[in-house]
Amino acid sequence: MGKTKVAENNQLIGDIVFKGAYGVVKYEGVLDSQVASKMGKLAGRYSTLNCSLIIHSSIKARKYVTNLLAQTLITYLRYPIKVLVVGMGNAFMVADSLGSVVVKNLLTTHNWVDLINTGLGDVSGLITGVSGINGFDTSELVRCVVNMLQPNQVVLIDTFMAKDSSRIGCSFQLSDTGIRAGGGLNSGNKTIDKSLLGVPTICIGVPLMIDATAFGAEESFTLTPKEIDIYTTTCGKILAHALNFALHGKNYKNFLY
Repeated sequence: MGKTKVAENNQLIGDIVFKGAYGVVKYEGVLDSQVASKMGKLAGRYSTLNCSLIIHSSIKARKYVTNLLAQTLITYLRYPIKVLVVGMGNAFMVADSLGSVVVKNLLTTHNWVDLINTGLGDVSGLITGVSGINGFDTSELVRCVVNMLQPNQVVLIDTFMAKDSSRIGCSFQLSDTGIRAGGGLNSGNKTIDKSLLGVPTICIGVPLMIDATAFGAEESFTLTPKEIDIYTTTCGKILAHALNFALHGKNYKNFLY
């Protein structure tokens, strides 16, 4: 793959490995601990799929991006599939509800042994909410559920903060690192990763918010586009369908938007 670098201007990690239809550009890179520390990120593998905002109005574009995401997800998964998918964030705030939208559209099978026996993956879903509403530390809540289910892998879904407004609602980011609840807001929450949970994690997110300081504001506050409800719903369903294909394989037939 060559030396990992950060793409100019937009903080994308890695090198371009694919260019496709609908403005799709895929980046892949691996950050070692030294480079990751300088960037304020976690060491590990990163994949980013940038695309055009046309995904919010074109079914063909959404299917195209979904299939590319599923192919990328497969390279992160461990087999046999026994996965807990965690939807993080505040389900009552549209811009922060990406995780809950994904889990709502996920084909969960953990309690359906007959389905798993037909070849579908063993998949569970959890919508964590936020500590300000439920009183639970998200990292401890996830760890408790992991201890109960004993999955092989945990997929963490959350809304990300954009550094470039052009990536809002059209950039899908994956990594095998960890994630910190409220990380974009510089909260002091624990990082949810393999060292905490005891199993490998996959972190997935879409930038749906941006800090006002990116536009020269003196004070820090969060901005979202007026179409945020469309962006969140569309991106959430794309991620859910990509996960369904990756986790359940050819046995997953219900590809409907």
